[in-house]
Amino acid sequence: MKGLLQQYAKVVVSFHPIVSWLINLFLISFLVFRNIYHTQFLKMNNLQYGLIGLIYGILTYLIIKYITRYFLYQQRSINLKNEMNSLQVYTSHVEEMYDNLRLFRHDYKNLLLSLDDAIKRHDIDQIESIFNRVILPTNTKIDTQNTVLSKLAQVQSLEIKSLLFDKITLALEKGIKVNLEIEKPITPTAKIDTIDMLRIISILFDNAINAAAKAKDGEINFAFFDDKNNQILIIGNTTNEENVNLQRLTKQSSRILTLASHGLGLRNLRQLLSRYPFIENRFDSNDHYFEQVIIFHLS
Repeated sequence: MKGLLQQYAKVVVSFHPIVSWLINLFLISFLVFRNIYHTQFLKMNNLQYGLIGLIYGILTYLIIKYITRYFLYQQRSINLKNEMNSLQVYTSHVEEMYDNLRLFRHDYKNLLLSLDDAIKRHDIDQIESIFNRVILPTNTKIDTQNTVLSKLAQVQSLEIKSLLFDKITLALEKGIKVNLEIEKPITPTAKIDTIDMLRIISILFDNAINAAAKAKDGEINFAFFDDKNNQILIIGNTTNEENVNLQRLTKQSSRILTLASHGLGLRNLRQLLSRYPFIENRFDSNDHYFEQVIIFHLS
C-alpha cells in the first residue's frame, strides 16, 4: 500500500482536498462501527465483525486506488493537452518565421534596387528612410525571434521547450522584454516528474508575467543551467513595488487565494517543492526587481 498511498497523497490530497475528506469520512464510519461493536450496541460474533472489517479494507483499497488513478489520468490528460497546445504554438511560430524570412528574401531584390537607385542619385534622405522603415525594424524582429529560438534549442525536453516558448510569446505580446540565458544544452533532471517540472516553470512564469505587466518597464530574465552537481533555474522580473514584502508573501503562500502579484500559485508551488527534499527555493526583492532561484541538488 505504500506506493499507492504516496501517489494518493501526491495527487488527491494535495489538489483535491474535498475528495480526500469524503474518503476520510468513509474511514471514520468504520471507527464508528468498531466502537458500536465493542460497546455491544450491535450484536454480532467475531467472524461477522472480521468479515465486515475485511470488506471495509477492500473497499478502502479499491476507492483509493481508482480515485487516485482517475485524477492521475485526468491530470495527465490536461497536461498533455496543454503540452500539445504549446507545441502547436511553437510550431506555428517557427512556420511564421520561415514565411517572414521567405517574404523578406522575395522583397530583398526590390529593396536592393531601391537602395541602388537612391545611392546613385546620392539621395541620403531616401537611403535613411528605407533603412529606418524597412531594414531596421525587420532586422530587430528577426534577431529577437532567432535569439529566443536559438536559446530554447538548448533545452532537450520538448515539453519544457514548448511551455517556455508559449510563456515567452505571451510575455512578448504583453510588451514585456524577455532575456534568456540557456547557453549550453541541458536536460532537466529525471529525479523530478516532468508534469511537476512543467507546473513549477508555469507558476514561476505566470507570476513573473503578472508582475512585470504592471511595472513601468516590464522585463523578465530567465536562466537555466547546470552548475557542478546542481541544476539551477532563475527567473526574475521588474515590479511595480520597490520591494516585495517577502515575509508577507511567505505567509500568503499558505492561503488558498491571494491577490499579491507573486502570491498567485505559490501555494501550489510550495506543495510541489515539498515533495522533493533536494530542491531549494530562494527569493529576493530589491529596487523594483523580484527574483526566485530554484536549486535542484542532484547529489
